[in-house]
Amino acid sequence: RTAEEIACLPELSDEQIIMGQKMLSLSNTACFLVQPTLFPIIVFLMVRFSVKYGIGASSCDGFATFGVLLCGIFGDLMGGREMAKAAELILANHDSKVMKSRVGFVCEAFVLHWTVPLQETFVPLLQGYQIGLCGGDIDSAGWCLAFRCHHLFCAGRSLEGLQREIRACIDILSQLNLEAHRLCVIPYLLAVMKLREVDIAEECMGMDFEAILDAASEMGNSLIGAVTKFAQLELMVVFKEWERASELLIEAGNLRLEIPGHFVGVRFTALDALISLKAAQTSSSFLGRMLWKRRGLKSMKLLRSWIKKGNGNVVHLHYILSAELAVLEGKEKRAEDNFRSAVKIACRSGLLQDRALAHGLAAAYHTKQGDNYWAGYHNECSQEAYAAWGAKSQVQEGA
Repeated sequence: RTAEEIACLPELSDEQIIMGQKMLSLSNTACFLVQPTLFPIIVFLMVRFSVKYGIGASSCDGFATFGVLLCGIFGDLMGGREMAKAAELILANHDSKVMKSRVGFVCEAFVLHWTVPLQETFVPLLQGYQIGLCGGDIDSAGWCLAFRCHHLFCAGRSLEGLQREIRACIDILSQLNLEAHRLCVIPYLLAVMKLREVDIAEECMGMDFEAILDAASEMGNSLIGAVTKFAQLELMVVFKEWERASELLIEAGNLRLEIPGHFVGVRFTALDALISLKAAQTSSSFLGRMLWKRRGLKSMKLLRSWIKKGNGNVVHLHYILSAELAVLEGKEKRAEDNFRSAVKIACRSGLLQDRALAHGLAAAYHTKQGDNYWAGYHNECSQEAYAAWGAKSQVQEGA
């Protein structure tokens, strides 16, 4: 059914079903965070009840989270977007202030980024925070704020400004007593400060990645653990710590399944492929080389399928991966062409960190080839991009 057809279904009038829908809606987020295996069951129940008994205010939550499953698990990006549209139409018909912030963060953080530029989610998430705060939905307001920080980090915003925004976000979440939300944001502050070479102890109240992982384990919160490991992988890629990254990749498992639909899971897929291809390039055994290459190709295939279905946020990453695959297979011309395409798209999209990464990988490739001219050119461009991003650690390292 189309979004319009869903929104025009009969109105729900059974008080028992309405109460049941509200109870399912309240348990939805908790199951997503601490009991992911129950999450799809609750979503399917909410959608089934809405279709069978009629549409109520809580139905928008059911269809929005159904969109999460369609995008993150089944790979149906357009179907997920249609469900998000249905949720918004239902919300407009019922004018439920309580659900506005919740539907906002679910749609923007888990559904719409699959088919729209990531930058287009910044303003709606901030508005969702404001709506939730005014409407009394503090939990959803906090998630809007936290997921906005996730997207800002992944979109390569200036690290200096990003540090200020994340710090302010953490202060707000602390005042609202939203501990899980706060712990989901601190890993990005740690990553930003490491990149900027700022004293971490002063800003992060003595917390480090291990302390956050311990807290996530105690709380049973898979989202906190996933974003913490993701932030660590991002740092290892930037610092070119490929061996450590491959070890963490094995230890972390498939983070995409921990946070289905979230952009962190999408970007993790690209990091998975890149780290795997780098491990294959340096593997001393034929079997190790083949296993790592197979893992990298599997993640690349997934990215390629998303791109074909309309995800434009990972096109440049796929070019980077195609270049590294060509390096692995000894196809020089293809590697150079793909590096150029990756740089061009990252530059056009304003993704400073990925532009710097593409230039840095290209510089390493040309150095290995003995081509000092192009190695020097790409290294200089990488330095310029890292400097513009604010990553002092990388500018000094490459100087």
